[in-house]
Amino acid sequence: MINIVDLLLLAFSALRERRLRAALTILGIAIGPAAMVAIIGTTEGYTDTIVNQLQALGQNTVVIFPAKDYKLSNNDVNKIKKLSYVNDITPFYQSRGQFRKPDGTSMMVTIYALDLNLLNKIVVGSKLAEGGIPPQSLYTNCVVGNDVVISKGIKYYDVGEAITVYIPTMKGDKLVISSVSFRIAGILAPYGTVFPVNPDASIFLPLQAGKSLLNIKDYSGIFIIAKSAEVVDALVNELKSMYGDNVEIVSLKEIAKTVTNIINILNNLLFTVSSISFAVAFTGIMSTMFTSVVERTREIGILKALGYSSRDVLMLFLYESIVMTLIGVIIGIASGVVGAHFIAYRPLRIAGSWTVVSEPKITYLLILRALGNSLMVGVVGGLLPAWKASKMVPVEALRYE
Repeated sequence: MINIVDLLLLAFSALRERRLRAALTILGIAIGPAAMVAIIGTTEGYTDTIVNQLQALGQNTVVIFPAKDYKLSNNDVNKIKKLSYVNDITPFYQSRGQFRKPDGTSMMVTIYALDLNLLNKIVVGSKLAEGGIPPQSLYTNCVVGNDVVISKGIKYYDVGEAITVYIPTMKGDKLVISSVSFRIAGILAPYGTVFPVNPDASIFLPLQAGKSLLNIKDYSGIFIIAKSAEVVDALVNELKSMYGDNVEIVSLKEIAKTVTNIINILNNLLFTVSSISFAVAFTGIMSTMFTSVVERTREIGILKALGYSSRDVLMLFLYESIVMTLIGVIIGIASGVVGAHFIAYRPLRIAGSWTVVSEPKITYLLILRALGNSLMVGVVGGLLPAWKASKMVPVEALRYE
């Protein structure tokens, strides 16, 4: 019986004699693990980023928006506040505006008018880098995101300075662009791009500013902070029974679960698609090994005449297949890691405006899956040619031309 070291040496020797064919086969093998690691690693990275961002906004946050012709009022706020599951609540006004910086660049900002004392509970983890939260009575004062005051590393505004935002409003049947000025009371520390809210590109005003400055008559929605994430489902069900189709209810907890479920399905689909590329490796290995068996028929006869058993011959050819597979897996996984980082280097745009930047998630489990699939293909693809070689009759093999 040949020991493992001799089998490996003989396998490497056989591959060196047929360098080009072995190299092309190894390239075919590398495609499978490269595709699997790059595609699934990138997708799982985006999954974790999006879900973590949703969770960062608060698993116990529920938002309701008016639907149809229903208008939210203080009566709704008071009614919801009495629910046993509710910890805090604030109605809000929401608008969009264009803001031009001193360097000539412009950006779209989202403007919220709400109870600023609950800002940290709504955007969990947000911190003030400068200034403070203005009193509700000072409705011309605001808290701004980091991107509003900083552009390309240069800070253009400080606490106490005024900014002007151009806000489109409807007056009758006409769209009018109004310029509204706010005084900066606080500047948020960089928070990072989140979905579906981007605090860095937002302006937060006291609730009273909604009617006084934004000229919005009715509440855009109501932020509800549940007592815990565990009661969110019960709270959502109670709100549905209260309002029916008159409001749209958004639960960040449910969004996170939905996104996770959707991307898990996508991951399974991508795993299946990337696994198809292993068929290329299977056919390549089998073709190469069958060709090798035919070319080395006389060599097989000589080995058997020298006393090598059928098992030795089978293991010799099988090890050649495994060695090519291992080399292909190493190249494929390395290429997949590089490819995943290259794909993730380009930001993912959602709905044309929200940008998600993520690091690929290259886990040991993913690498083991790629390795396991490749080894299975290598062993199965090389087994039949190796078995054929082991069953050759020495006399017939020696007479082969």
